[in-house]
Amino acid sequence: MTENTSHPSRRNLITGGSAIAAAGVLAAAPSTAHAAPALVTQHGHGHSRMPLSFGRDGRFKIVQFNDTQDGPRTDRRTIELMNKVLDREKPQFVLINGDVIDGSPRTDREVKQAVNNVVLPMESRGIKWAVTFGNHDEDSTEEHGTGMREPQLVEFVRQYKHNLNPGDDQKVFGSSNAQLLIRGSRGHAPAFAVWLLDSGRYAEERPGGQDREGLMGYDWIRPQQIRWYNDLSVETERRYGKKIPGLMYFHIPTWEHHHMWFGQQFTSDESGHAAAVKRHGIVGEKHENVYTGMVNSGIYAAVLERGDVLGLYCGHDHINTYMGNYFGVELGYGPGTGFGTYGLNDGTRDEHTLRGARVFELDERTKRVYTRTRLVFAKDLGIDMSPETQPIDHPERFPRYVRG
Repeated sequence: MTENTSHPSRRNLITGGSAIAAAGVLAAAPSTAHAAPALVTQHGHGHSRMPLSFGRDGRFKIVQFNDTQDGPRTDRRTIELMNKVLDREKPQFVLINGDVIDGSPRTDREVKQAVNNVVLPMESRGIKWAVTFGNHDEDSTEEHGTGMREPQLVEFVRQYKHNLNPGDDQKVFGSSNAQLLIRGSRGHAPAFAVWLLDSGRYAEERPGGQDREGLMGYDWIRPQQIRWYNDLSVETERRYGKKIPGLMYFHIPTWEHHHMWFGQQFTSDESGHAAAVKRHGIVGEKHENVYTGMVNSGIYAAVLERGDVLGLYCGHDHINTYMGNYFGVELGYGPGTGFGTYGLNDGTRDEHTLRGARVFELDERTKRVYTRTRLVFAKDLGIDMSPETQPIDHPERFPRYVRG
């Protein structure tokens, strides 16, 4: 998480593109890029094939990693954790949900090395994967003058054979918006959807010419992105004759993540938490503030009204792991995965206690399809929990088909 006080680099918004893009979902020709022909991208291209599908047993598993957040010599335990989770869970899709890297890389190659270290666990196993972007993924451009902004990061990761990020789209704010449909085990219709959104980086330092002292300094999901989601959701329902249930992932939590925990909207008073636990079935831990965007984005209201997205899952706050059902939509965190960034009670044996991953289980034979979510922690996998950093000796090699 960690707020950057320098002036953020942010793309100018281009309005009016989302409705047109969604309307073209059936007509667009396939791209020649390896990932695009297999998915419905953020610019609305629809294709007959889907990159993800349920197995013959009707099951599907998703793993969410978060905040791997390190440099070209990633802490070896981050990679060990990812490897052990993948070997144990054997998921069909994996997401690194923002803050894939930190701002320490000094060159474009070091940025790529930092990314490569944490995507190889999936790529080497042939597991489909994608990333969303968080507030730190572009930090190296400001701290060290690299040229690896989010569009360049997208271009880089799309070289990997098993990556499912669509190409960058100038019509919609952000660089990691996508709808990934999961085909059912029989026929050609999707049984579930994975939605990815780019929640941005930082709010402007002086929005409207005013200081933002006392307010959260992070960015938020834009109305344009919400229109894109709504239009594409409606179009998908029209195409397949029913709403396709799904889960949505982005990095920065919503205001409602805060409201759910406290059982109140405008305070951080723990007096309402016990009632909130009972009302919303909250499980998990909270050890830091809910660092939301400066503005309430409205994404929760949008999915509540549409009724197809069953849960909104974020990262950003490394030592929050809770989830609950907030009036029909699950809100939750994936724990911080990376051992190279802050943790619980830094410098003590507790520091890495909450390093882990979140697992989502799907079963198309059930009415809801999405059956449950659970956490996997490094402390339970035999990984060294000492607070000292343990960087790898040298960055991992790039696959032969990836230009580093």
